[in-house]
Amino acid sequence: MRHECAEIETEVSYVRRLAQARIDILQAEVERRAAGGSLGDLIDALPRILSDSGDRAPASATRLTNPLAPSMGNEWNRGLERLISDATLVNLPSLTDEEVASTIEQLHELEREVSTTRKSVHVVQDALERDLARRLAAEPT
Repeated sequence: MRHECAEIETEVSYVRRLAQARIDILQAEVERRAAGGSLGDLIDALPRILSDSGDRAPASATRLTNPLAPSMGNEWNRGLERLISDATLVNLPSLTDEEVASTIEQLHELEREVSTTRKSVHVVQDALERDLARRLAAEPT
């Protein structure tokens, strides 16, 4: 059960990171269009867009997935997986402003869905860890 939960947590964390990265890129595209910049400007800005400049939680409060990407056999088939495919970004220059805005909203929806699932998995993982600790403490030495 622990291994299965870890696999699920890895999968949902990966999908969440993909959705967040695409949201950041699409929001940068909205800003680029408003400023009249070129597609080259967006491409040049990708390292800044994708870098994590926000505060991080302390290591004791995080869950490191191992590995950081799901196994190749796992697929996110919950209805919005097309949003995290490469096609989302490949078609960026041909999308209208309304399509970009709609895609951003759908990505936010996906990110919320995945975050909720991830929190539920964490509850199960915590319960498993508590049960394992209880069993280990009860074993005779």
